[in-house]
Amino acid sequence: MAHSLLRAVIERGNEVSFKATQTIILWYPTGSSACITNVVHKAPNLTRTDYLPSATATSGYRVVISDGESTWHYEPSLGVVFHMPGTAPDKSRGGSRGGPGADSPGTVSAAGGDGLALIEANYDISLVSTESLAGRKAHVIKLKPKNPGNPSRRIWVDTELPFILRTEKYGPDGFISSLSFYNYIEFTSQIDDDVFRLQVPPGVAIVTIPGTEDLMTLEELQKKAGFAVPVPEFVPAGYVLEGGTLTRRGDAEVAHIRFTDGLNTISFFVEPPAPRAGRRPGVPGFSDDVGTMNVGRQVALDGSKGLLADYQDATLVRWEASGYEFTLIGEVDESLLLDMAKSVDAPQPRTPARDSFGGSVIKFFYEFFWAGR
Repeated sequence: MAHSLLRAVIERGNEVSFKATQTIILWYPTGSSACITNVVHKAPNLTRTDYLPSATATSGYRVVISDGESTWHYEPSLGVVFHMPGTAPDKSRGGSRGGPGADSPGTVSAAGGDGLALIEANYDISLVSTESLAGRKAHVIKLKPKNPGNPSRRIWVDTELPFILRTEKYGPDGFISSLSFYNYIEFTSQIDDDVFRLQVPPGVAIVTIPGTEDLMTLEELQKKAGFAVPVPEFVPAGYVLEGGTLTRRGDAEVAHIRFTDGLNTISFFVEPPAPRAGRRPGVPGFSDDVGTMNVGRQVALDGSKGLLADYQDATLVRWEASGYEFTLIGEVDESLLLDMAKSVDAPQPRTPARDSFGGSVIKFFYEFFWAGR
């Protein structure tokens, strides 16, 4: 029964229209954060999320809208609207194209094709109990990883609709890393499309961030890239290569390769060598414009040193070799990321002209930590 419920959520979760209030809590090494959101979803791909300001907030509502073609994110504290073309929810994958492993409201993401088969291969799926939540009855399903070092989940699936009412995520150490649940929910299709049009306040700047390209095969990526793209020889048990993309900034290109176990994603960035102003000697760290991600500790890799850092509920490793810069990020145990990093054979450097990598990393982290929240 648990398997059929999960399949229904993956395949038909975006077909459920609703209005709701949701609470989200995140735990990470340096503390925790929480927010309350008002969510409106009109099947199959229109979603609006209003983040309610805290009692101490000095600005208005943060708003994120997916209008079926792109994502709009109004950040009042910055006086900016971020526009991301091509990042609207993709119902064919049961989730959001806005970020790796990101879930649309009430759904769970799965890899392309028969994603459930990959989840079933890597997770023990069991029905735990039936509980009441937000005035609804829900089946509680546990997804326990078969391979060590991976996060686990519990989801509360509505007994009448293919919809998740509550999600608990646990890190590889067994401690809870995030919790989201609906305090109130109304299932209705009577929703005006005007709700999903962002009214940009006067004086607010609109910044367009390049949209996410469709994933291509590794062979296609190697042909399209203007540089050699290595792949880790070691990949954690259960993970498969999902595909890759190229991010272009002027003449600069950065390769982004994704691995998945059906439920979780590991991302690998490859930046080819080129002279860059302001590059810091020694252990690589994020440039100043990435802000809070320039923290962590040094780690010894084969023949080089790297940076290991926590950012909310993910771990990242960044290092240099043969003039290349590499970044791995995922919610798996840090030992798995370090083993992946040690298995990367850096190619002989070439020197194509390109811009800074910082903007590409910012774009990825924006997608990963905002578009899917």
